[in-house]
Amino acid sequence: MKEKIDIKLVKALRKRTAAGVVSCRDALIDTGGDLDSAVKLLHERHLLPAAIERRPTAEGLIAFLVDGRCGVIVELAAETDFTARNPLFQQAAQAIARTTFTVGGELADTLAAPSPDGQGDIAGYVRRLAATFGENIHVRRASILRTENGLIGAYAHNPPVPGLARMVALVAISGHAPGSSGNLVAKKLAMHVVGASPLWSSVNHVPPSIRDQKRLRIDDEREHSPDERDVSSAIEARLERFYEQTVLPRQRYLLDPSMTVAEFLAAEAGSDAHIEGFVCFRIGEDAAHDARVAEAAEFEWTFGNDWSDERPSKLTAIGNERVFEISLRGPKLRDDRDAVDLINAAWSGGATIIALPVERLSTDFFPLSTRKAGAILQKFSNFGTRVAIVGDISSELSASSALRDFVYESNHRGQVVFVPDLKVLTQGLRKSQHDNGDTA
Repeated sequence: MKEKIDIKLVKALRKRTAAGVVSCRDALIDTGGDLDSAVKLLHERHLLPAAIERRPTAEGLIAFLVDGRCGVIVELAAETDFTARNPLFQQAAQAIARTTFTVGGELADTLAAPSPDGQGDIAGYVRRLAATFGENIHVRRASILRTENGLIGAYAHNPPVPGLARMVALVAISGHAPGSSGNLVAKKLAMHVVGASPLWSSVNHVPPSIRDQKRLRIDDEREHSPDERDVSSAIEARLERFYEQTVLPRQRYLLDPSMTVAEFLAAEAGSDAHIEGFVCFRIGEDAAHDARVAEAAEFEWTFGNDWSDERPSKLTAIGNERVFEISLRGPKLRDDRDAVDLINAAWSGGATIIALPVERLSTDFFPLSTRKAGAILQKFSNFGTRVAIVGDISSELSASSALRDFVYESNHRGQVVFVPDLKVLTQGLRKSQHDNGDTA
């Protein structure tokens, strides 16, 4: 006859794990009624329902390790930021990165490698970690970057401890001149990668399906232009703008937009220096995200709906400020690359602040907790560009206290402000200049 277990413990274990009644009872019996140990045992026995493993894992940490001419980067995903801040979780992420380095960077080899605690393999180690925290925890992805004759630079954005962060990039360069600060240059390039989100390290790495897409458009364009040379020239120009937003050496260098990444590299490391490759992970971002974005959106980026062509409905001078007022009609601001296009358009007009109507935001911009909104707003911040989001968002504010808090804090910082109309924006700019004595 089986030992009796308090039904309250069974209910508590079921609530925590969603496992069946019999499985919960047996686990509690085998662990002497210890709830935490029972959770761990259920994980080890693989008795938790598939629903647990399907729970979203938008948090976690990126762990990385660079040693000589090799670097690895691993994402250990979790459900909550609370878990990601725990020292046990952080130590596990670092241990998994070391294992990934040892086995050569493949995720499957990492999971099959011996566990750092000496109990089975890494896959089992992660299951035990998940049991400890009662969350869906898994190694989402891993990657390795190698160079034969160059060096690797790493950048971790706001690391809680060395070797861990929510956003990490590795960049491999070679051909740098003797005596040049190659390591510092590579680190600065890694910082740029985190901020600018390039897709490829060279035009040659852009998939042919994307590079050759322009040819499919020529027949359509010819209907509107009798001169095929004009058509081809326009298409090439649009494709060049696409490269400038997605190919690392062609991008404007984030820390000095007066030069491209390629120009920065040549100036700091010599004309023979070149980028061999890079890898960048961000927490909660699917490994294939950038590739999917490129495939889905490249037609629009290359052949229209291009924010770099955006012209202001009005460019208003308010003292020392020049406001780039965007018209209500036009393409939606879909992602951070559109934001970069818009920033370039504003800069070319000498604008100091962009007035962006809410009508031009994508329909899923709110709530601001979405990855899209965060990426767009972060891009404006990275480039030091001020933007005013103009329009009525009262219904969104009433539905979200988090949004109300964000708008309040954002309006006080001044990098991104939310105003109901242009009149309020103009009054605010004039008041700010008056308070600062800038009334020119």
